[in-house]
Amino acid sequence: MITYLNDSDVKNNLPVKECASELREAFISCGKNESSSSPRDRICRKDFVFSTMPAFYGKRGIAGLKTYIAGKNGYRFFVLIFESEHPERLFAIDANVLGQIRTGAVAAMVTSEIVKKKRINYTVIGSGFQAESQFAAISEFYDIDDAYVYSRNIDHARKFAEKFGNKIKPVKSLECLSESDVISSATDTVKPIFNYSMLGKNYHINLIGANVLGSREADKDVMEKSDTVLEENSEQSELESSEISEIGNRHNVVNLSEFLLQPGKYQGNKTVFKCLGIGLEDLAAGYILLKNMNLL
Repeated sequence: MITYLNDSDVKNNLPVKECASELREAFISCGKNESSSSPRDRICRKDFVFSTMPAFYGKRGIAGLKTYIAGKNGYRFFVLIFESEHPERLFAIDANVLGQIRTGAVAAMVTSEIVKKKRINYTVIGSGFQAESQFAAISEFYDIDDAYVYSRNIDHARKFAEKFGNKIKPVKSLECLSESDVISSATDTVKPIFNYSMLGKNYHINLIGANVLGSREADKDVMEKSDTVLEENSEQSELESSEISEIGNRHNVVNLSEFLLQPGKYQGNKTVFKCLGIGLEDLAAGYILLKNMNLL
């Protein structure tokens, strides 16, 4: 039996905070070798790219994958979930909105594990679909004193601010980074947007874009001079992230599962989370959706 769920089902049944909590459990489960997630596989052709991201979430007894196709005629995202004990049951979930929510949720979850004060200054770099979920998710976890949005097109930044009732200020430069406790970058840039000299004494950065080798959002000195750089899957980082794979001796790179399993071990006031997205995150988000709809 196949059960199909659409983006409206996702919007109505996947709260950010509940998703974030489940994502934390999923990474801890992976750290205990109860769950696993394979790197993204891409099939690249002239007119499209087809990707798959398989995973098994042992704690919840589900297996499946995120799969999507993107090309000149558009894109489509799906998450497919099997119950491992009842493989005849299959859930097919439209995953455009699910991917947006889980990406915002995982970044907010990681931030909340590191930045313990409740009031912050915040900057989001980028003004698109994923940037919206970054601001929305961080706003669920923190009271924000000063919030800024930067885009290479200031009109895009202004429209972004209007969507959120002007609770965030559009800016023409990134001078605001020096006074920002938390920074999220969600762009399609290839060249670095900011470097270490632009940052304050204490910061946490969520890097959401640049998931192809050769592209960067943060300059190399940001990655090398930060106290801790968190990654989701080391094999995937080597395949997709120049920001991580080109770090000198990788002394400061820590797997997110290990970080969550040993709270307090990794100290420092300058941290970076490189979010590439792995299938386990989509399974965790899908589990919350199915649970809230009484399907699991």
